[in-house]
Amino acid sequence: MTATQLILIYLVAINVITFFVYGIDKWKARRSKWRIPEATLLGLAIVGGSIGAWLGMKTWHHKTKHKKFKYGIPLILIVQIALVILCSCRTPKSVINQAEQHSATEQADTIPVMAEHSPDVFLVMYDVETGKEPLLKAIKDYGCEVVYDYKIINGMALKKPRSKSLEATMQHFRQVKGVLTVEYDHITRLTDPVKPRLEVK
Repeated sequence: MTATQLILIYLVAINVITFFVYGIDKWKARRSKWRIPEATLLGLAIVGGSIGAWLGMKTWHHKTKHKKFKYGIPLILIVQIALVILCSCRTPKSVINQAEQHSATEQADTIPVMAEHSPDVFLVMYDVETGKEPLLKAIKDYGCEVVYDYKIINGMALKKPRSKSLEATMQHFRQVKGVLTVEYDHITRLTDPVKPRLEVK
């Protein structure tokens, strides 16, 4: 049994008891018998039986002219209802989850994403004074394939052999005489956003 169920059982029980206690006290008043103390009647309302007390007053026509009951019981009932509303005012889990997902998305947007690169092709830049002869010899010996020989710059796009990894191949060519840089061949997709370049005057 959950805590909520226990609380509901308690509230039903205390209100039923309070309702009949008010009726018993009214019955005793009519017969001039020993009365239930007013502190007990008010106490039952305070500990959760305010609905039973209010219904008891209306049903048995009991304590309706006493100010402490006429105004006190409705006040206790209003305060208790307000407390129940405040306790039940919790942010729904779905709203929390949406906020967390939104926050996670914002954080993901701020994390730089590395551009994709070709799994087989890499770029090699060589020294013009040394020339590309040592590079061509290394390409032949290592079993690479020339994808493109750039004319306007001193560089080549090379395809690694199937039996070698891209990282190992690039590391090998960094040791070749006259090679200045070895870089990944980055892939630019047509769907990727293009950032305009600002002209500097």
